[in-house]
Amino acid sequence: MTGRLAAWTIELIQFYIEYKPRTAIKAQVLSDFVAECQFRAKHSNPDKDQLRPWLLFIDGSSTTSSGGTGIILINPEGFKIQQALKFEFLATNNVAEYEALITGLKLAASLEVHIINIFGDSQLVAKQISGEFKTHNENMTKYLSITQELLKKFSSWKLSNVDRTKNQWADSLVKLASSNL
Repeated sequence: MTGRLAAWTIELIQFYIEYKPRTAIKAQVLSDFVAECQFRAKHSNPDKDQLRPWLLFIDGSSTTSSGGTGIILINPEGFKIQQALKFEFLATNNVAEYEALITGLKLAASLEVHIINIFGDSQLVAKQISGEFKTHNENMTKYLSITQELLKKFSSWKLSNVDRTKNQWADSLVKLASSNL
């Protein structure tokens, strides 16, 4: 990383680029976010936007020193909500995957999402939720139960197991969350 930074510095030095911090941007960022994230009020009859699926990409990872989750929730218009969460507890990779799924589902439910398509790279989690695999661990049984309760909040949902190469952005968020920065 340092080598790349040095190479770019050499390339860009000819342009006399100078960093100037913007101090008064905090309030503007908040107002821009509020303006951009105007979600519709509840209606008794769902409009056609509520019938289009939201996409949820999840990933979780754990090492002996740290762990975390990466979550990307995309609305039908393409607006992305991204979260990288670092664990303050030790977890297995399977626990990390469930934590990512549960956090993503809670986020989607809080935004009153009706239809959601979930994409994750954990075959174990996908097959446990579909009923193909049984849970043999009490901890995994609890995670499965919580997940199933959250899935009831959606009128329609679909969980797909995707290859890690198609889940790279969520994986990048996990690496960010798990880093020691």
